[in-house]
Amino acid sequence: MDELNKRVLSVMEHKQMSKSSFALALDTSLPVLTHISSGRNKPGLELIQRLLSRFPDISPDWLILGNGEMYRDTITKPDFEPEIKQFEQMQNELKLQIQYLQQVMDYHQLLFKEISYLSDLDQLLGRNKQGALAIQNKLTELKESIKSKV
Repeated sequence: MDELNKRVLSVMEHKQMSKSSFALALDTSLPVLTHISSGRNKPGLELIQRLLSRFPDISPDWLILGNGEMYRDTITKPDFEPEIKQFEQMQNELKLQIQYLQQVMDYHQLLFKEISYLSDLDQLLGRNKQGALAIQNKLTELKESIKSKV
């Protein structure tokens, strides 16, 4: 029996599958697996591809070439926990900055209203002052007129 055939059957044994369940998992017929196990036929490329797709933990180098270990080295996922915490802190800081900016904008809007009110008040007082000066001038003229007649 060819070494490739033995490796295919070795996968089936390590996965603790029967020939029929292994054939079903590889989407092939039971006679195809029987021919591979007897050494009559070698597994084709499509069968090898389906095996590697169905069992991604199997090393392609081992299965096809017989190099290395049966199972791929487990890839450890990077730990992004510190970056996630830093991101969350930045997000919270950004929320605080937005709240602060909103408070500043509200305060500026209040100041603008006050300035507008004071401007209106100044104009009103200016008008009243001009009116008061006009009355005072008329009173002065009236006094002068009275003094000149007396």
